[in-house]
Parts: sequence; structure tokens; C-alpha cells
Amino acid sequence: MNIFQKKLLKLLEAPEDLPPPESVGDEAAFNDGLDMETSPDEFNDVPDNPMNDLRRQQYGQTIQKLQSWIDEVEGWVETLNGLGDGSMNAELSKADCDSVMADVRRSESKKISRLAQDLSSLGESLKQYLLAATQKRDSNETI
Repeated sequence: MNIFQKKLLKLLEAPEDLPPPESVGDEAAFNDGLDMETSPDEFNDVPDNPMNDLRRQQYGQTIQKLQSWIDEVEGWVETLNGLGDGSMNAELSKADCDSVMADVRRSESKKISRLAQDLSSLGESLKQYLLAATQKRDSNETI
């Protein structure tokens, strides 16, 4: 062990001379930081900005519209290529070999899957916009 390691270990093992700091709650620390004549109730007396309220309302309407579109798109994806027995691809896969549905399966199955994939991609993009709109609504950075 070299001299620096010994010195470091000696410092780490040495008892501390300072008493541990007293833990102070958030409310007590807040009250200690105020001026003597300021009461905690009067500290945050800034009125709401009406433009922020208008923006929040607009973002709320946008969020509702985006959510309804996402629900509709996901419904179509489930209808086209869902896991349940009622989806188009599930119905086509159960069709008899000599039926019209078998002809539809041979010629249109790829289109149905591709359409479901594109709609699923659209739904995920809309979810990103929904998340961005939610974050903008909840923040006060815009105004």
C-alpha cells in the first residue's frame, strides 16, 4: 500500500467532528426562507393568466379529437387484422377452398395486412402527437 492509500484510509476511518445536520421538513424550510412580514398564504398570489387557460382549453379539445381518432384507427386495425375471430383476415383464413372468400383471401390478404400495418403506424404517430399535446397543455412554457 502506498502512502496515499494509507492517508485516504486514515481519513475515511477517522471519526467526524461535525454533528449530523438536523433534518428540516420542506414546509419548515419554506417558512424559514420567507421574509418576516410575509405569510406563507400570501407568497403565491399571482393571478392565473387567461391566455394559459385558453391554451389549455384548446389543447384539451385537440387531445379529445386525437384520442377519438386513435380509438377509431385502432378499431379498424382490429377489424382488418385483429386476433379475434371477427377480423377480416381471420374470416378469410377460415374460408372453404372453393368459395368466393378463398378468392378474396388469395388476392386481397396482403392488401388487408398492409392496410392494417399502415393504420397501426398512423395510430402510433397520432399517439406521439397526443403525448406532445398533453405535455404542452400541462406546461406553462407557451405563455
